[in-house]
Amino acid sequence: MDRGALQQEYLKRRKLNTFQERRKEGRTAYTKASRTAIIVGSLGLIFNIMAIVLPNWRSSWVGLIGYGTRRNWGLLYVQGHQTTFHHTMYDNNCKWYGHLMLGNSCLSPICRWYLLKCNSYFELCLYSYSAALGIIIGTIVQTLCLYWTVLLTTRTLRWAANWWPVAAMLNIAGTVFWIIMTEGIFEELNEESWYPVPPPGLSFVLACASAVLQLVNAFLGYTLHYMWPEVDPDNPDQFDSGTDSEDEDAEELDPDEKQGGYWGYDGYGGYGGGDAAADGGISAQSPSASPERQWYYKDSYGQVQGPFPTSKMQEWVGAGHLGAQIEARAIDETDFSPIGDGSRIV
Repeated sequence: MDRGALQQEYLKRRKLNTFQERRKEGRTAYTKASRTAIIVGSLGLIFNIMAIVLPNWRSSWVGLIGYGTRRNWGLLYVQGHQTTFHHTMYDNNCKWYGHLMLGNSCLSPICRWYLLKCNSYFELCLYSYSAALGIIIGTIVQTLCLYWTVLLTTRTLRWAANWWPVAAMLNIAGTVFWIIMTEGIFEELNEESWYPVPPPGLSFVLACASAVLQLVNAFLGYTLHYMWPEVDPDNPDQFDSGTDSEDEDAEELDPDEKQGGYWGYDGYGGYGGGDAAADGGISAQSPSASPERQWYYKDSYGQVQGPFPTSKMQEWVGAGHLGAQIEARAIDETDFSPIGDGSRIV
């Protein structure tokens, strides 16, 4: 394949790989936005899993009378001397309350205290597991959105754009719901005894950080879906045709390539221009500001090529790219004549 054909193939492929063409055909490509979405989504997912697993949504930094160990409350369990799930802790306190009753009455302070703890821990169990369910569902949706973004197809990007906000809202709703409802439970316990309300801990901070990252992903997901919309083959007007042309694509090429590059051998003893031979026209691309004399020549198909500066013509003649039978004329001449040994190209 000659140099002209190579250049034309290069321009063709370059035009097919522009953002506009890839967007029209649904051929996605990784960009800064997609890489950022994957990194942010991965961090948010890690933070969310840690928030679910770790029991530090609320942590007491001081011990209670008769219980000197620091305790942590999470979505699934409570950690103190030992780790106990919420339903187990609720069940144990209700059993102790039942053992302290005298018949059907609960008159002693210790009995009424365990009655309050039984009711409070039931609510804590109910609220914690409800919030955990919502956040776990949100985490599953978050994982799917991250997977769809990694696949980076127009369809999966549409799915991710639709479901990122859902994942964010589920996690935010679960986090806000748990922290507000448990605040009231601990305040009620503190009214009847010295039971300081434990402040939010590490897991709550991780959940908040994950929620912020998911909101960022919701924005990035919408951006990626806008960048790479799903192609509708039945809608030819889905994209604007724009004003892209091969000339515009060639603006970033090397100056020699913009002039037409080398004109390769055509197999018939002459040399045809890559673009001009294909289009049947004249390639006039030499800078007008050049002080050199300009030349035209006829290829073996009889097509006029040029103008080209004297230095370029001498280079091609010296390299044997332009044979002696090729006819040429200067820009200030009217008739074509054979190049011969090239001595007239001055």
